[in-house]
Amino acid sequence: MIRLIDGFEGSCLRESHLSRVIKSHFLAYGAGYDFCRFYEMAERRRKGIIAVFNGAVSAELCEGEKPGGDIKRELGEFISFQRPAFAEIPEELIGRRGLKGYISKPRVFFEIPPAESSDGLITPEPEAAFAAIGSGGDYGLWLTDTLRRTNMGLARLYGYESSVLTLRFAVSGKAYISDVATPPDDRGKGYARELLGRVSRALADEGLCAYLSALPETAEYYRSLGYPEIGGDKVYVLNDDSEII
Repeated sequence: MIRLIDGFEGSCLRESHLSRVIKSHFLAYGAGYDFCRFYEMAERRRKGIIAVFNGAVSAELCEGEKPGGDIKRELGEFISFQRPAFAEIPEELIGRRGLKGYISKPRVFFEIPPAESSDGLITPEPEAAFAAIGSGGDYGLWLTDTLRRTNMGLARLYGYESSVLTLRFAVSGKAYISDVATPPDDRGKGYARELLGRVSRALADEGLCAYLSALPETAEYYRSLGYPEIGGDKVYVLNDDSEII
């Protein structure tokens, strides 16, 4: 059974990137917003937690729990109903048929080795950071979320020369880096590599281990830098050419 809940004990979740994503949403917003909701997956007892946040679904199992077929089927129906643009779900929760209407993509996690120094880091203006990321989307939505997470002590913007990145959250001693970008005219100058190493050093000095994730189109870049691979999973992206029934 999947049911809406108004809070959860985060320690029930097994330690993973997915659990840190879910915890970061709860730390940033709690369960009092329509765009940020939390659900329990249960079969006599709690099996895991689902977070729905701004068009994305994240789910993770509780430590030591194994889902039955009913949970997998109900989760598939839940995602079909929610129709998120993006879903990140452990393989144990995916039925044999996968997620109808979604394309799975492998994702690799890399640890970011700290540089010797964090000198030269700046805090870019949000508008400039968003422009460098160049992902399109809604600037107002991105800005509101980023400022909220920053005010809650979860997120920060960093820059070095013209490169930018976002510390999306720092949870359970792990700092997740996203939106690494360099304007086209400055690519190939090593700014992004320097930015990543210097940010990792700054975070390491705070007792945090920095990491990031990469899809196939960017994973080779981080391998070329010699970043250690620390795991992987699959993410599910809505296939706009399909209809979910």
